[in-house]
Amino acid sequence: MVKRFFARIKRNRGQSFVELMLVALILALLLAGVVEFGFLMNEYLHVMSASREAARFASNSVAIADDGSNIQDFYVTTAIRALSVLCPSATNCPIDLTGDNGDDIVISVFSNAGASVVRFPDADGWSLCANYSDQLFYPPYNQTPALLVDSSKWDSCTVHTSNVTTAEVAALRNSSAPPSGIVLVEIFYNYPQTLGLPIFSDFLNPIPVYLHSAMPLSSAEPTPTPRP
Repeated sequence: MVKRFFARIKRNRGQSFVELMLVALILALLLAGVVEFGFLMNEYLHVMSASREAARFASNSVAIADDGSNIQDFYVTTAIRALSVLCPSATNCPIDLTGDNGDDIVISVFSNAGASVVRFPDADGWSLCANYSDQLFYPPYNQTPALLVDSSKWDSCTVHTSNVTTAEVAALRNSSAPPSGIVLVEIFYNYPQTLGLPIFSDFLNPIPVYLHSAMPLSSAEPTPTPRP
């Protein structure tokens, strides 16, 4: 009788220990997931700030020359503005965009008149990866001396095209609205998991992050065709 009683106690203790380990493992995984998600959200908000600041900066710039041609400086300085928000300096660089990891910045300009929408510089948008050169990060383009960019990170970058089509912009356009111009800044960023736990990193690492911001652009507003 006594032996059966103590044997039952031992079995219960062993069972409780196994159950505790299983529960603790699940809780640890949930905690790691919450922490990783927190890091991801922090960088997501930082990329959002960069796209908004770049679009706000571009809204006060001239995108199209009087002869209707594109102004390369507009796209370059807008991209640099986004990069300077993401990585102000070598000692303060929360997010370092790396083209070789699939990161990119795509900038588009829309000129709207009635139901007609014209896109610049083309249907795919201006890609930093496609137009990257070391000269972009030195004067006169780069007015932020603290911004340091490692050119080796853009040697074999992946060129992205805009996720927003001209047709989608036209569909949002009210044909009775006055002529207007719009600048669209899109940032493609691949978030490398901070904790890098195998159970998460094997599933999805890096995690693709995409954000875009649009602002009015008066310099892209269509003007009446002058009479001969």
